[in-house]
Amino acid sequence: MPVPFSFRAPVTVAFGHGRLAGLGRDVARLAGGATRVLLVADPFLVESGLADRATAALGEAGHETTLSGEMRGEAPAAAIDALASRAREHGAGCVVALGGGSTMDAAKLAAAIAGTGASAEAYALGATALPPQGLPKIAVPTTAGTGSEVTRTAVFGVGGRKLWAWGEALRFDLALLDPAATCAMGPALTAATGIDAAVHAIESATCRRRNPISSALALDALAQLRRWLAIAVAQPDHREARGRVQLAACAAGIAFDATGVGAAHAIGHALGALAGIHHGRAVGLALAAIMADGATAAPAAYDAVAQALGAGGAGEAAAAFAAWLEQLGLERSLAGDGLGAGDAGRIAALCLEAENRPMLEGDSFAYDAASLEAAVARMFAADR
Repeated sequence: MPVPFSFRAPVTVAFGHGRLAGLGRDVARLAGGATRVLLVADPFLVESGLADRATAALGEAGHETTLSGEMRGEAPAAAIDALASRAREHGAGCVVALGGGSTMDAAKLAAAIAGTGASAEAYALGATALPPQGLPKIAVPTTAGTGSEVTRTAVFGVGGRKLWAWGEALRFDLALLDPAATCAMGPALTAATGIDAAVHAIESATCRRRNPISSALALDALAQLRRWLAIAVAQPDHREARGRVQLAACAAGIAFDATGVGAAHAIGHALGALAGIHHGRAVGLALAAIMADGATAAPAAYDAVAQALGAGGAGEAAAAFAAWLEQLGLERSLAGDGLGAGDAGRIAALCLEAENRPMLEGDSFAYDAASLEAAVARMFAADR
């Protein structure tokens, strides 16, 4: 098990098994003493008792906490507006996000705009600049995959579309990584979120904006995930595996925050918007279908990815990744989600929309409408 440590990344990262117990001290340091705290969580974490543990840690340091425990799935703009309003009404001096990527995205955007009274929708796709100063905010991820704890992006829903806001104001002040907080994830969710992290790592290491520093972080994260994720899936209480996977997901988040992602995320967002498919599974299936394209455009980068996956070279990376998905038990067929090969065209068309095009254009392979539709069709062919 890695030893406890702190590291100054774009977001300060504090890691340690049981580290949640120090949450109250962290809030006091950020907010200048005892304060009122808005704790954002989802119903499962309320029912499991983890939200109570966070509230107790805050109370021990003299903080008065109000809990918003209704966050279910990807937040619509209206839910973020409600969080911002609740923070104002409570007089919150700090926002704590306890949960997965959707909870963290909602909480950090609410903290950023709480002082404005404006709707989250106003900040979609960079239409309005985020205010430079929001409420202090802390992330306590309970899944290991999204990297939201260290990124400048918040994804949310508006009218059936997956939109995003972006900016420095969305960085958490602290990412508190406690592997024990991830142990309640079942095998399927552990696998899907871990694959999300792996896709972040691979796309960061191969996309157009890759650089040696981000690639070093991404490739080590990928190698760690390849070694430890299957253990975390099979043995949910394996402390070292949980810690290693959580650190790898965080490192992959730091990497792709610097470089952006690629076409797999454009396809994954389209799948999520059309059929509500879990993000990690969606981007994993998408990447498996398009890696062969990327290997032709960036062979040296894919050589490094193949090595991290235990394969021989760029031409073997896609097969190695697909075999890993099989090993982890990721459901490949989308038939149960109501999608089939006949949907390839409209999925590709969604990738070309304004909210997804930047991801598509970040890929090392230059897709046009026809080649993108062919890539999506391969994704459906692979599930037969």
